[in-house]
Amino acid sequence: MAEAPSDAGGHERKGIVTPDPIGNDFQALITHWYTKWPTIPFSTIRMWDTGTFWSELNPGPGQYDWTVLDGWLSAAQMNHTTITFTLGMTPQWASSDPNNTICHIGPGECAPPDDLNPDGTGPDQHWKEFVAAIAQHAGTQISAWEVWNEPNNLFFWTGTYAQLARMAQDARSVILSINPKAKMLNAGTSSLNFYGLVWWEGYAAAGGLQWADVIAIHGDVNPYPPQCGVYPEPETFLTVMSNLRKVLVQYGKNNKPVWDTESSWGPTNLDCFTDQDLQAAFLARYYLLHRSTGVRRFYWRAWIDGHGGLYTTQQGLNKAGVAYGYLHDWLMGNALTSACTAKGTIWTCNFTGPNGYVAAAIWDTGETCNNGDCGTKLYPVAGRYVDYRTLDGGTHQINNNTVPIGAKPIWVEN
Repeated sequence: MAEAPSDAGGHERKGIVTPDPIGNDFQALITHWYTKWPTIPFSTIRMWDTGTFWSELNPGPGQYDWTVLDGWLSAAQMNHTTITFTLGMTPQWASSDPNNTICHIGPGECAPPDDLNPDGTGPDQHWKEFVAAIAQHAGTQISAWEVWNEPNNLFFWTGTYAQLARMAQDARSVILSINPKAKMLNAGTSSLNFYGLVWWEGYAAAGGLQWADVIAIHGDVNPYPPQCGVYPEPETFLTVMSNLRKVLVQYGKNNKPVWDTESSWGPTNLDCFTDQDLQAAFLARYYLLHRSTGVRRFYWRAWIDGHGGLYTTQQGLNKAGVAYGYLHDWLMGNALTSACTAKGTIWTCNFTGPNGYVAAAIWDTGETCNNGDCGTKLYPVAGRYVDYRTLDGGTHQINNNTVPIGAKPIWVEN
């Protein structure tokens, strides 16, 4: 039987981040194919929608096709990138509901295996054999494993809390017997402002979180229902994390580190969130607020994607992609000294670094951008700050102890 992880350790206590330097693994990424490899700075990827679903790797009993997975493993190794792998989507041959067409990927793939009972009993042999096969094949190249994707959505999961908790327990036992240093994650689950909370409470009550070393969320902040012109606001993430913390505290899991394994501004076809300056502002504020609320790693979706895409083959990096890189330069090696705070519409996050370095990220939610024009207002800053940086890579001298602030964060420094 798998042993549940200890809740001790890490740099996080009760949602408060201690001032440790930000490393390369904070800004993580999702990319859906290993060519062309992303050019922005990151050191770890999450694999989902990558041609590596359970159903694709294990097309028949005892049959495995590692061709696509090996391509990913090779590319990650070549680029010195670690992998978080998301296990999910039951092959039709192993499905308890093989003709269910509601499933997002293919018939029956959102149903639990047919050798696992609704109460979590049963051999669960289909799952254990697949998990053992992929863990043995990957060895230590996959450093973290997420058990399923967004089970709060019926098109991804139609089983019970008890079934997924059992699968998490079995995956933990199998993977750690092969790679004892691997980290186990629960299924990243979204909609913590809405119906997703029902899933979190049910899964926690079923004991599922005890099998995770890391708590995985999908921290979406998209308004529901979507309306053109009603844009996602990154500051809503504070409510997402507050809701999560309440569940984690209730079930004694608040000392575990939290990773956001998939989120961004989401699809833009319904909410019309297409202004590139506002997208850049969203990305930078979203990452800053993830750090402020104690999230240790955030996988942006995605490099090339209809959800938060940062690059197109026709145009290259968009403004959000550029902002991602400069935000990395701002944060790398520096430490957030306290949670980001707001006075009215003005937000400030304070940082320190080596050799007496002091900086702050500042933005104003009362300002906006439209067709390349971003409004700003002058804001007084402490005399110790001598220049400020912008998300397009500019560096400007501070005059008269005032700086222009707007929807896009700026970085003031000594």
